[in-house]
Amino acid sequence: MMNTLPQYKRLVQTSVTNFLHCGDEYLFMERHPGQWINAGEMNGIGGRLEPGENYLDAAIRETKEEIGLNIDPKQIELCGILKIDGGYDEDWVVGIFRISISSKNLPVGDKTLQGDALHWIHKNKVLTENYKLVDDIRYIFNDVAEGNHLFFMNAVLDENKKIKSHTYSKIARQIK
Repeated sequence: MMNTLPQYKRLVQTSVTNFLHCGDEYLFMERHPGQWINAGEMNGIGGRLEPGENYLDAAIRETKEEIGLNIDPKQIELCGILKIDGGYDEDWVVGIFRISISSKNLPVGDKTLQGDALHWIHKNKVLTENYKLVDDIRYIFNDVAEGNHLFFMNAVLDENKKIKSHTYSKIARQIK
């Protein structure tokens, strides 16, 4: 039988985005204008997976590298998976995590080790205030903050790296 599906030949990058919270306050990183990705926009803490690394280990490592904070896996909850098609040279598969911490006092103060500004924002203001957020946060943040569902999102980006279409599915978390 002949395969009639077009061949998909784009590279895929893997990364994590961590939303650290202390109570109802969430930590956002504002990328400085010189960054190659999301310049001037706010997002959670994160970055690419290293070769041979899994998503959980990357979440722990990126938190340490960005803000100097050691995280225990017990503090981490997987919120969802985000797949991004288009907009960049590669597609992305991003593990989205929520990390509970007991204090807003960070080892790095108010800037990441790379010099990006850090901001604590109350969960009720993230989507209602005029913050310059990475586009996907407007779709996923409520499920990140509520923590009742595991979500799966696919976003198709335009040439300006903005979402032009998406699918979004979620399942209720199983309570033990």
